[in-house]
Amino acid sequence: MVTDHPSYHEYVDKASQSSQRQSQPSQTSKNIKLSKKQPQFIVQFPNHIRSYIEDVVNVESDGNCGFRVIASLHGYGEDGWPMVRRELGLKIIDKDRSTLYDKLFSNRLSAVRESLMIESFGSQPPEKWMSLPDMGYLIANRYNVVLVCLGNPCITFFPMTSSHSPNVSIYCIGFVNQNRWVQVNMKEGFPLPPVTLDWKKFRSHIATTWMLGFAGHMQHWQLLTPVLA
Repeated sequence: MVTDHPSYHEYVDKASQSSQRQSQPSQTSKNIKLSKKQPQFIVQFPNHIRSYIEDVVNVESDGNCGFRVIASLHGYGEDGWPMVRRELGLKIIDKDRSTLYDKLFSNRLSAVRESLMIESFGSQPPEKWMSLPDMGYLIANRYNVVLVCLGNPCITFFPMTSSHSPNVSIYCIGFVNQNRWVQVNMKEGFPLPPVTLDWKKFRSHIATTWMLGFAGHMQHWQLLTPVLA
C-alpha cells in the first residue's frame, strides 16, 4: 500500500511544503475562491440551516474530495489530502486509543482502516471515499475539532477523549449530489445538529463537557428542526 512506501512519505513532505504556501493566500485569491454562494449545493441542505450558510467552497471531485475538504479546513491546502488520509490511518492504530476504536468500529475496524489506504494518488473508487459516521469520529479525535456534517442525516462530531475548549475550531462539511463533499462556511453562532448514539455510548467521561459547552447551539437546532408526524 502507498502508506507504507517511501515514495508516499516523500509525497507527503512535498504536499506539506506546498500546503504551507497555500495556507497564506493573497486576500484577492481568497475572496475569489470563497465568494461563490454555490446555490445548487445550498438548496440540498435542510431549509432551517440555509440562512446560516455564508458560502460553499467546492473542491476537486476525484474520490478524495472529503479528505480535500478536511485538508483545506485544517490549513494544509486542498492538495494536502494525502496527509489527512495518513494521519487518520495512524489514529486508528494509536495504542492509547486502540480500545476505543475496537469498540466503536467493532468488526468494521479493518475495513475502516483499509478505506484510508490507497495505491495511487489519482481518482479513488467508492470504497475509498470518505464516509460518515466512521471518519467523523476519527477527524474530531485526530485534530481535536468539532466536525459538523450537513447532509442526510446532519450530525455533529465532538472529540471523544478530550474536554471542552472554548477556542475549538469548528469544521463544517456538506454532502451533496449524493456523491461528493464540499466545504461549508457558516456564520458565527450557527446551530449544531445532534451527535450519534455511538458517540454518547463510547465517549470518555470528560468528553461530556462538549455537550454542555455547546448545549445552547444544539437546543437551537432542535427548535428549528421541523417536528416529524
